[in-house]
Amino acid sequence: MTDRPGLLLHCIADARAALPHGARAEWLQCIVHGGLAAVVSPIAEPARVEAPTKADLLEYARVIRSQHAVADVVPMRFGCMLSGESEVRAHLDEQRDTYVRALTRVAGCVELGVRVLLSVSPPPTEPDTAVKPMHRSGAAYLEARRRHYSAENRLREQCEALEQSLLSRVAPLCREHRTEFPSPRPGEPALCSLYFLVPREQVSAFRTAVSSIPVENTDITLSGPWPPFNFVA
Repeated sequence: MTDRPGLLLHCIADARAALPHGARAEWLQCIVHGGLAAVVSPIAEPARVEAPTKADLLEYARVIRSQHAVADVVPMRFGCMLSGESEVRAHLDEQRDTYVRALTRVAGCVELGVRVLLSVSPPPTEPDTAVKPMHRSGAAYLEARRRHYSAENRLREQCEALEQSLLSRVAPLCREHRTEFPSPRPGEPALCSLYFLVPREQVSAFRTAVSSIPVENTDITLSGPWPPFNFVA
């Protein structure tokens, strides 16, 4: 069989998974090798991978979600393109241990995201940072930096407190979690993002637990379920 040039890799699954799946399944190809399955799509214009449109990215995400609806997958980031089927097989050989570990890690799970918008008071006004330190007193410069890091520390402490509050309710319902801490910006609310690896059968209970969290000076948004992008790196 002659390799088809330009195959865009969407996700990796166990070879036993019934893939590809979904409304666009006829447009996809499943290459099985070494106990793994790679879901790919042909790319007639490779240049589009380097400069994708919004529609390209949305379609790519839809394909991954469709496969994840019926199987555990390792989702890929947009842009992983291989020249043909032989290169896909070589890639599966090279990365087999990595993909097997990732599939074991996320088996039976989805990703749920919690975004917390914090209403925080702006940090104290700093001297103009465009002015070089040598153009103002050393004491003033050091005080400006102290204020900045003090505000950063206060924000991190607030995020950590919210993280612990969430975990006190959802820890039994998730396998793993990770948190992205924001940096303070004067006059702007801060967005703290948390990601949870949740067994599929616990999604409903997880939603209920998050909805029961009292909201005070915060705006909490729950999203998902999604393929586990944040737990396969």
